[in-house]
Amino acid sequence: MRQNICHLLPTQRPGSKLPVTLREKLMRDNQLPGRSPVHATGAMAATSHPAATLAAIDMMRTGGNAIDAAITAAAVLSVVEPHSTSIGGDCFALYTPSGGDVIAINGSGKAPNGATVDWFQKQGLTSIDYQSPHAVVVPGCIAAWQKLSNDYGRKGLDACLQPGIKFAENGYPVHAVIANAWENSADKLATDENSRQIFLPNGSAPKAGDIHHQPALAKTFRTIADRGSIAFYQGETAERMVAYLRGKGGLHTLDDFASTKADYVEPISTDYRGYEIVECPPNGQGIIALEI
Repeated sequence: MRQNICHLLPTQRPGSKLPVTLREKLMRDNQLPGRSPVHATGAMAATSHPAATLAAIDMMRTGGNAIDAAITAAAVLSVVEPHSTSIGGDCFALYTPSGGDVIAINGSGKAPNGATVDWFQKQGLTSIDYQSPHAVVVPGCIAAWQKLSNDYGRKGLDACLQPGIKFAENGYPVHAVIANAWENSADKLATDENSRQIFLPNGSAPKAGDIHHQPALAKTFRTIADRGSIAFYQGETAERMVAYLRGKGGLHTLDDFASTKADYVEPISTDYRGYEIVECPPNGQGIIALEI
């Protein structure tokens, strides 16, 4: 006589402390959504959003390498995940060229040259609010993308920005997790005219499934695609960023933007169970990951 072993085990009931059935355990471990090991014969891409992952894979399918794919994915994420990824931020990256050693790049932004300890002391400032213009560094992200693309990419920065431009111009569906984060930030976004126009298009945060557009970001991407990173750090785009920041009380200047660059740095590493774990050195937070 055959019996289903699942029927011989106690059934989980809401509020009970009975163990899960074997069927439930198999469902949880093998069939329900979650993380699982990924294997590939050629290449793979992993990001926090399927649109970025697919864009990275498409880049590699059309002849791009890992650097091209990474920049492509990051550009798409800056459109579809505006609450967590932005070209107004930093870029830290690790890369191993074929047959070479691991390299690290530091594309973190710098504070304005005028933001000295003496200046802050004279203003009586002992702390900086995260929404203050003094918390904003000159973005280093685009400088790092340009340097990595020039030195190690195959397709060029122009090609890497095209998927991001497409999503920014044509729109993209807002995912549930992103919609929730957006809603939680709505009050802060409402305090600034620019953020209200871009991120609260109808006076409220977009809902899951809504199609959101970022035409201004698409324009900036197109300018960078046409002229390279110089179009971000010099000219109209830089002038508008500096004017906005100074209008809020910031110390940023056009010279601060024009002198921004990304640097290759020596990676740091530690041994973990026979594996060498590599990270970017300070001023990044890689050292914390290695300590953990």
